[in-house]
Amino acid sequence: MMMKKLIALAVLSAIGLAGCGSDSDSSTPPSTPEQPTPAPIYDNLDVHVEPNRQFDGLVRVYLGRWYPCTDDHPEMCADEMPTDYELPTTGSQTGTYGKPKDVNDRNKNKYYNASTSDDGKYYMEVHSDDIKAYLGTSSIREDIFVPGQYSILDVMLYVSSIRGDLEVTLGEFNTDLNTYDFTVSFDANGDGDFDDVAAGDYQDSENWYASYTYDQGDNLKIANPILDTLYERLDEFWVQPEMNIRFQPVSQAMRDRVKQMQRAEADRLKANGGKVILPSLSLSYLDGRRAPQFPASNFEVKAYNLRPDVYQPGVITLMDALMTAHHEYGVDIHFGYWPTLSTGATIDAYIITQVEGLRNGSEGFSGWGWVAGEGQSAVDFFNGPAWPKAGELVNGTAPYDSKTICHFLRDESGKLDETTAQECIDQWYSGYGGISLHRTADISVMVNPKEFVQMYWISSDYGSKYEMTEHNAFDNGLYPIYDIAEAAAPLESTHFGWGVADCGLCHGLTNTHLEGGDSPVLPDSTEPYFCASCHGGNGAPAGHGAVARCHFCHSKDKLMLNHGDASKNFPFDKVQCFGVTQRANELNGEMGPCADVVKSKDPTTKDMLDLYRHNGTTYGQQAASKQLTRGNSDWHTSETFPDPYSCITCHVSK
Repeated sequence: MMMKKLIALAVLSAIGLAGCGSDSDSSTPPSTPEQPTPAPIYDNLDVHVEPNRQFDGLVRVYLGRWYPCTDDHPEMCADEMPTDYELPTTGSQTGTYGKPKDVNDRNKNKYYNASTSDDGKYYMEVHSDDIKAYLGTSSIREDIFVPGQYSILDVMLYVSSIRGDLEVTLGEFNTDLNTYDFTVSFDANGDGDFDDVAAGDYQDSENWYASYTYDQGDNLKIANPILDTLYERLDEFWVQPEMNIRFQPVSQAMRDRVKQMQRAEADRLKANGGKVILPSLSLSYLDGRRAPQFPASNFEVKAYNLRPDVYQPGVITLMDALMTAHHEYGVDIHFGYWPTLSTGATIDAYIITQVEGLRNGSEGFSGWGWVAGEGQSAVDFFNGPAWPKAGELVNGTAPYDSKTICHFLRDESGKLDETTAQECIDQWYSGYGGISLHRTADISVMVNPKEFVQMYWISSDYGSKYEMTEHNAFDNGLYPIYDIAEAAAPLESTHFGWGVADCGLCHGLTNTHLEGGDSPVLPDSTEPYFCASCHGGNGAPAGHGAVARCHFCHSKDKLMLNHGDASKNFPFDKVQCFGVTQRANELNGEMGPCADVVKSKDPTTKDMLDLYRHNGTTYGQQAASKQLTRGNSDWHTSETFPDPYSCITCHVSK
């Protein structure tokens, strides 16, 4: 909650100060710049890839709003809840939702939340092949998506076609909002018509919208069943395999709020003659190390066409705004590209890796995030330690109460009544939504310009909430990093093993430097990066600037070959876990799965992780084929190829 407040304050400050001046300020927008050709090599891309993400797999769809399993909403309690279980209550001060019922019961009420009021009816897994068969190769927004890629609205039109209780009707393209209108009819009581309002029916209603999140990996976790509440246009929002979409009724105030934000963007586009002009780009440092910075404002965004696998040429994304700021206005912004990660999650997206010289991972688990949207909606969403009651927002007893919460629902004196307070909770009580989404910049369409984009730095104080250890930092001295530019006897391409990373494949300790006199003391095992201190990188390709957690990306489709045990798989229970967690719990060499060891060390950590829906309660319950880890991870380190020390030694960044 504190981090969200800091972001919101920084956003409001950025909007207020955007007019204070910048080298890029201009009373008239610059002329249209020449568009670059697709997929060139840019100096601020740490790696050069040709993305090829295909729509192939499942999409999970939930119908209806989500509420916690409480005495207010018993229909949202899972079938496995014991019949004699005492339903928890809501309320920040007196409720039991989110709090232990007694010393022996730590948050068990969280285990009984259902995804919908009836998962048998309202939860669906739809396959990409079926969506393609219904829609053909083209989205309703052929101007946005290349053939074979689709939007949330496309998917909901397909879902409507296979259900008897849901009709999604596509309307005309709304030029005031620059998006397609649609209406929804929903048969809540299953009587074959849509006219029973008291039973929850809807007929030709505009008041339905979506929330979403994206989940993949070997141990799926869905933190928030509400998902991320969208203000974005549903016909522009790209659908990926393994996405979760909640399609739900919304209040009139919520629907009006969405339209208000979209209209502001559309008006901005029209006011600038159809050019995408970004009013404000700002930098915020949540640890206070630097004052907020405003390096560019009122600039036209180029289309860099970096996602030709998804979007048509010329479609502007938020990443294009950051690329333009770098190349046109000298703002130091770098991107890497995440493939399939060590967790099994397929990301296939560009990730911000450095801004103004401050690098992700340079200080423990630190890094850059971003928010974007309209300043007036910067503080729309709120959350806290427990699900609130309406009365707490009315009388101001909620610990996180603020006049900014649902300010657009308050009366002239700044008050909420019981009705508007309950609407505020039902529609806007969420950790993410509006300007703050779990989304990468390269897939965030911005053909209608936002009012601001803000990048924010999160230091290691905010990181590691999942208790990943931080004992493998490039500058902590636990392992040396050698300067191979000073190598005394660098190998050349004529070397028989040129380009082979593991010296130990040919050179054992028993046959190395046998004549003595010219050799330093050798380590107990063959450590190729120690060899590199004298013999150079042996043809190792240049690095790309990363300084931490190389194993995170180089473990699946980008696995390094011939890197000793760093390239090999080991069963979880054959790996020793070392380090000290952020809560100062020693792992003491216990055997893995290390993630489960961390969880068992601290009841607070266990409680937090148990808030999540899993496809396995622990990593140890995964299928045997998934109970594997490489020689480097957050909790154990290869002796011969320690990450990131050996990586930085041999793969020198240019």
